[in-house]
Amino acid sequence: MSETLHPWPVAVFAHNEARNIIACLDSLQAAASRPLACHVLANACTDRTEALVREYAADHPDVRLVSIALGDKANAWNVFVHEVVAHADTPCFFIDGDVRATPGALDAMARALAQHPQANGVSALPRSGRGVKAFQRDMLRDSGVAGNLYGLRAGFVERIRAQAIKMPIGTIGEDALMGAMLKWDLRGDSRWDNARVVVAREAGFEFDSVSPWLPREWKKYFRRRVRYSVRGYQNKMLGRAIQPAGFAALPHHVRELYPRYPEVLRLEWRGLNTLFDWLALHEIRTAR
Repeated sequence: MSETLHPWPVAVFAHNEARNIIACLDSLQAAASRPLACHVLANACTDRTEALVREYAADHPDVRLVSIALGDKANAWNVFVHEVVAHADTPCFFIDGDVRATPGALDAMARALAQHPQANGVSALPRSGRGVKAFQRDMLRDSGVAGNLYGLRAGFVERIRAQAIKMPIGTIGEDALMGAMLKWDLRGDSRWDNARVVVAREAGFEFDSVSPWLPREWKKYFRRRVRYSVRGYQNKMLGRAIQPAGFAALPHHVRELYPRYPEVLRLEWRGLNTLFDWLALHEIRTAR
């Protein structure tokens, strides 16, 4: 009698992804040779994302819609890890709803975890976008975590759940915080260890780039640059909060860190980025 394979849980993060969500789900069908349990975490969607997922799920029983009122990726991550995943006995995978996994990507990531028992997590490589070669080079050099598509070892997920570790709501670019969790091994007193993350060279993800040259994309591009700057300030504060208190000491909402580390919130000359830093600081200082 053949062994029953437990499905791999997959978190699919979606906020108004009607344009991309079906392509993402289709890509997952070809990304693994074993059953999947794809949970689309639709957070505060106001477009047709949820309707499209319901229609898709009718013909794909491995897909489930999880409707979340709060539009926040960090909160959606918490919902998946602490509420959706009843018990992690296989690797868990995480993918953004606007990207597409390359064929066999999840299989390759699972193999990489099996071949590197010291690793807590595994990351896929980008296969599209501006500066993709530099992005790949940096990830391979630094054992980087791309929030677009990564996986966590089952035991690591169970440790997160056991310690009740949650990402602060409002965290932008949760991949940096995820990388810290992995490389600090969920501790605030350990050394940074790149060996805790393995990059699966055979696994990839693709996405459609936002072009700053198309007028219809200008607002999205501008907003994205401001968010990158907010993320930079947040990462500095999160690092200070984690060391040495540990990840369980992270606040419920990231804005609780702003008054705690006022010395981080200063403007420095960074060429064109200075404008976006200035706007980011205004956003942080007026956060409620």
